[in-house]
Amino acid sequence: MGVADVVVVLVSAVVIGGLGWFFFGPRRARTARVEDGVQRVEVTVRGGYSPDVIRVRQGVPLELAFDRQESGDCTSRVVFPELRTSAALPAFERTTVRLMPRESGSFGFACGMNMIHGTVVVEPVSGDAHTNGRPDTGAEGPPTGVGPVEPTAADEESAQAAERRAEIADLTRRVVFGTVLTLPVLFAVMAHELFGADWVPGILLNHWLQLALITPVMFYTGRPIHRTGWLTLAHRAADMNSLITLGTAAAYGYSLLVTLAPRALPEDVREVYFEAVGGILTLILLGRLLEAKAKAGTGEAIRALLGLQARTAQVVRDGAEFEVPVEDVRVGDEVVIRPGEKVPVDAEVISGSSAVDESMVTGEPMPVTKTPGDAVIGGTMNQS
Repeated sequence: MGVADVVVVLVSAVVIGGLGWFFFGPRRARTARVEDGVQRVEVTVRGGYSPDVIRVRQGVPLELAFDRQESGDCTSRVVFPELRTSAALPAFERTTVRLMPRESGSFGFACGMNMIHGTVVVEPVSGDAHTNGRPDTGAEGPPTGVGPVEPTAADEESAQAAERRAEIADLTRRVVFGTVLTLPVLFAVMAHELFGADWVPGILLNHWLQLALITPVMFYTGRPIHRTGWLTLAHRAADMNSLITLGTAAAYGYSLLVTLAPRALPEDVREVYFEAVGGILTLILLGRLLEAKAKAGTGEAIRALLGLQARTAQVVRDGAEFEVPVEDVRVGDEVVIRPGEKVPVDAEVISGSSAVDESMVTGEPMPVTKTPGDAVIGGTMNQS
């Protein structure tokens, strides 16, 4: 092994070690500030969470203000699985998630698609102020507090639908733009290289023309991918966007070098890959467009189901019957459902017998007889 080989091996080892530290090394934690007895932290959501490691104290109420500076489905919701809390994050808005960290430890949180992650580190209190990792408050409760006061499901779904419509419109423009500019290059290269077609116009194989056609695709059509990909790398993480960004950037940069300075490279490696750049970016965005449209259809179905829900319920409490909003019905409440009324919530029959129309849920046209002990589904219709 020569000196050059040794240098290459050493440089490679250093680069690999540096990349390993970059992606897997320790991360700087942000300590929550305490104001009026409440811990507060502001988290920027833009290709990741910043900060993504948050250090808080046990037993002190916590408010996480998520400032979402982007759109798209990936970061439209934040989920704390171990804390049994989740919240919708509208695009370009601030949303506060409230928690009560009663137990010490590390609790992860992630976006709704589980692609970007963060951690809340709850430090235990010192001295005799806690027992078995739990502050001695004299009251029992769940391991953590519940999250924010959420908007109704209908309002949340409506906001997400508006965001999804804007995303579909944007993706449609970019896909059409990329398709129009990429197809001539892709068709010419594939026909010439794979099938040896000599009838392909030479102008379509010209590197300068391909550069002119694919450059807008690289920087306009692929902008959502590149933006997220570079931001994810900046957060010391990697995802599919990062992979596509690095791959297409390498292909485009190499092709640009071949086009601008072909003599800088050996003659047998002067191939360009503009068609691969345009094809990959356009097809990836086409897939996202189809996914967004499928989710939009699902959202319409959800909104239709939400429209079937009753708005109020007749509840019996302490021997008195009165009407309350369906959101105020509690577990254990006794609900009276008269003929012709909708079943307000999922429940179990405790008295009475009736035929219930469940066609809006099951698709079955025949009513189902319900007797004590049977389950009924919210939104179905009590007939008799």
